[in-house]
Amino acid sequence: MIESYLIEKMFNNAPFLDEMATDQGKIQPHWERLARYYEQIGKERLGQFHDEVGRQLRENGVTYNVYGDPNGMNRPWILDPVPMVFNSEEWEAIEKGLVQRTNLLNLILSDLYGSQTLIKEGLIPFELVYNHKGFLRQAHNVKLDGDQQLIQYSSDLARGPDGKMWVLHDRTDAPSGSGYTFENRAAMTRVFPDLIRENHVRKITSYYQTFKNTLSNLTKNNKENPRVVLLSPGPTNETFFEHAYISSFMGFTLAFGEDLTVSDGYVWLKTIKGLEKVDVIIRRVDDVFCDPLEFRNDSHLGVVGLMEAVRQRKVLVINPLGSRVLENPGLMAFLPKLSKHLLGEDLAIPSVATWWCGQPSEMTYVFERMESLVIRNIYRGTNHKSVFGGDLSKAELENLKREIRRSPFLYVGQEMVEFSTTPSWINGKLEARNAVFRSYVVADSENKDYTVMPGGLSRSSSEQGAFLVSNQTGGISKDTWVLGKLKEPGASPIKPVRIQPLVHNVLPSRTGERLFWLGRYLERSAYTVRLMRMTLLSYNEADEDIHIQENPVLNTLLQTLTTMTCTFPGFTEKDILKNPEPELLALVHDIKKSGSLAFSVQSFLANAYAVRDRLSLDTWRILDSISEELTRMRKSVTTLTQAYHSLDNMVVKLMAFYGLNLDNMTREPTWHLLNIGRFIESAVNNCTILRGMLSKHFDPESNKELMEDTLRCNESLVTYRYRYRSNLEMNGVLSLLMLHEDNPRSLIFQLLEIDHHLKALPVNNEAELFSIERKKLLEAITKIRLCDIDKLSAADTESHEFTALTSFLDEIIELLQDTSDVVYEKYFSHTGSSYRMMQTSVIPEI
Repeated sequence: MIESYLIEKMFNNAPFLDEMATDQGKIQPHWERLARYYEQIGKERLGQFHDEVGRQLRENGVTYNVYGDPNGMNRPWILDPVPMVFNSEEWEAIEKGLVQRTNLLNLILSDLYGSQTLIKEGLIPFELVYNHKGFLRQAHNVKLDGDQQLIQYSSDLARGPDGKMWVLHDRTDAPSGSGYTFENRAAMTRVFPDLIRENHVRKITSYYQTFKNTLSNLTKNNKENPRVVLLSPGPTNETFFEHAYISSFMGFTLAFGEDLTVSDGYVWLKTIKGLEKVDVIIRRVDDVFCDPLEFRNDSHLGVVGLMEAVRQRKVLVINPLGSRVLENPGLMAFLPKLSKHLLGEDLAIPSVATWWCGQPSEMTYVFERMESLVIRNIYRGTNHKSVFGGDLSKAELENLKREIRRSPFLYVGQEMVEFSTTPSWINGKLEARNAVFRSYVVADSENKDYTVMPGGLSRSSSEQGAFLVSNQTGGISKDTWVLGKLKEPGASPIKPVRIQPLVHNVLPSRTGERLFWLGRYLERSAYTVRLMRMTLLSYNEADEDIHIQENPVLNTLLQTLTTMTCTFPGFTEKDILKNPEPELLALVHDIKKSGSLAFSVQSFLANAYAVRDRLSLDTWRILDSISEELTRMRKSVTTLTQAYHSLDNMVVKLMAFYGLNLDNMTREPTWHLLNIGRFIESAVNNCTILRGMLSKHFDPESNKELMEDTLRCNESLVTYRYRYRSNLEMNGVLSLLMLHEDNPRSLIFQLLEIDHHLKALPVNNEAELFSIERKKLLEAITKIRLCDIDKLSAADTESHEFTALTSFLDEIIELLQDTSDVVYEKYFSHTGSSYRMMQTSVIPEI
């Protein structure tokens, strides 16, 4: 395997420098142990390790979203089992270069939003800065305490033909990838523990601890336990998994723009108890989207008034608003001179050669060599793609030149670096692929310097000779190993561990709302599955010679199914009853049909995805299996027999989700809100099934079948037989499903559970001894306890309908709906959006 890789490098005239092998086909010293290991295990075993790494990431729910691709939501994260490797000597030089570059950019950032001496002295052209959308004039003279303004920094590096590392891009606005880096290392550690230990691969956890310590030291107020939130654009963002992962891993609160508000100059988090003051915001939202009042007024991702709160020093935002100006590729052309001027040093890690077209001589140079350059806009965005001059026709080149002449200060030409290749596991063998390494640097406020993560996120291209390496274009991630034990300067005193006080009631209202509907969609999906199974079973057993309208059991089941799923007109129409199979199949797999099983399960998954930071790893494994079953159901269910089998699988997995959360969720507001939603939906569906199935008196055999099916839908048929040991009687069925407080499927049990969870929620008004929602619930509980079962079990002698039962259940349903509305108004109304049962906006697939 290694030998064939080396032969290909030597004899196939591979044009690029390789990380593992020299041009003479020799293994680099720091790769020798790895190469020997791969040779020993062989292709088959390495392929198994590749599958195992992928399985680890899938089970952990590691995903990535691809913009503009309908199939791109929550794609599995791809990790190459072959890492990117640096030896200790080379890493020491890279580390020093990255610290130097971060210090340089920090000084530039401080100057641009301060005295602007660099612009006044002509060291940075003012056109380069003031024409960049990332330069926010509103942030002028707004500074953090201390000299370090740039808290987090990332850069994309690649090894050029000369063997040296080059910086391709600077990332200073909202650097991403550190969460994926940690997850990559975790997966590799599980699969290759001995290999990591034998190669003395340095740990990366110190980076995260340094970041957390820096946040505490920077905070002016509440230093002991600052309220830190991670501001995310939401579940459709490309790296939302990372946002949820980092917030959960580091103990931050994941928040969207709708979760925050500005009042009295402070930023507040909307929690289910009320407003909680926010001390630090780690933003993953681009700076121009952070405040629609001062920046982009079409943004729905930010917080109105945030910039003013920052200006008044009432909240700390990391990285500072306006730091995106440092991502301007035009600055790269001036960094060598700036390094000499500000640091008195040569730039240790050079940038890729850059010519800013705002200078006439540089523009002429770019025009003369455009076919061999990459042309970029100085502002990175979806509307400004990099253009490879060599890919353009003569007409396209002329059009591009005209665009540049109109606004030369908006463009740069950059050298097309032929960066190095690294071994990657592609199509069952080791192949050379071009690779880019993303580093991570964080401010160390205690030592007044910067700390570099000993590793990072490397990515290799999926195709040979491809230089555009990113996850959006199909790049493959690689763990990055820095080999060699860390040289300790000496033993440092062990700092005492400070026990942080417990923090309660920091559940954002939006998160609480999602949990509430997560519970409702869980129960709606489960009830839909059970009722559909009963319906399909009855349909398959029905006599073909008898029309459905003449079959009281099947007709009742079908109409109850339409009522419970709210898919009217459905089976209430005679034409659909004549041929019910298309409607039945649509109720199973048509995700666009509101109320269908596929719609409900997808909505359940969407709500789970939005609160993924609140769910455990094992829970995500179950969610992944539910998602896979939903995909199979949507794509392969074409007959009612297949539908029945899929329903069996789905109900087991839904119950596994509930069982796991019953076992491992702490009894905090997250747990209570999920279960309030769950039991409200369960009680409503219980009433709906009773009302639909037992509303009319038929012949004795049909009555018996309908009562059996009603009990089966509520998982209570066996309980009935053990308790009553007699034939099915209406009053016995109603008693078991309504009055027995020890039956978890009874109406009274479900209402009492709702009350139990409502009592556990935080109280906004301490003087309120009995809340409005509990009063509504108490009225329903009292009605059930005082009801006359014999009266409800008696059918009207003329209409043969159970009118008393129907009226009673309608009253209970109305009280439950009132309870739900009060809960919503009390805890979620200020979130600004509603995720009602029949409303969905963008529902991503997991």
